[in-house]
Amino acid sequence: MKARFRPGFSIVRSVLLLGVAVVALAGCARQDLSDLQRFVEKTKRETPIKKPDPPPETKPYTPFTYTAQGVKDPFLVAPFAQEEELEMTREVMARSGGYSGVRPDPNRVREELEKYSLGSLKMKGTFRVGGGNELWALVLAPDGVVHRVQKNNYLGTNHGKILNITEQRVDLKEIVPDGPGRWQERDAFLSLTQ
Repeated sequence: MKARFRPGFSIVRSVLLLGVAVVALAGCARQDLSDLQRFVEKTKRETPIKKPDPPPETKPYTPFTYTAQGVKDPFLVAPFAQEEELEMTREVMARSGGYSGVRPDPNRVREELEKYSLGSLKMKGTFRVGGGNELWALVLAPDGVVHRVQKNNYLGTNHGKILNITEQRVDLKEIVPDGPGRWQERDAFLSLTQ
């Protein structure tokens, strides 16, 4: 069976669509908006005008300068903990028949500048004694006292032995804990500050 074309159906359809459009546009015609206008005017009159609170006063930015002068360095092992490490080293040596690695001398008398962390000490200059070739360094401690040091003196809380002094820096070899009863050497330096 073949579908036949009916021309009258297309015209009816077009008229129907045109009628729906006319009805839809009739709803958009201008209506009486006086009720809405009265409501808006009444609301404006009766609603009190409240001014917003002023914004909070902003304080001017003041930059923070961090100075760790005289404050414990969080990355250094405390002297009491080093004493515990020395005690552990003695115990490990007694049990194992002797630890053959590097370790600080537990019988050495500690020097004055070993009670301060290396980061809190400042190199302030150098001088030569009596026209000799040996260079000494001037080191400022946190308590404000300037100390003179030479090669083979000790600095800092990590058993730092002075290996060399130049006019710009003091080179050290520190012995730091590396696990229970174990130690390792570490290079360090103290440079000239203005």
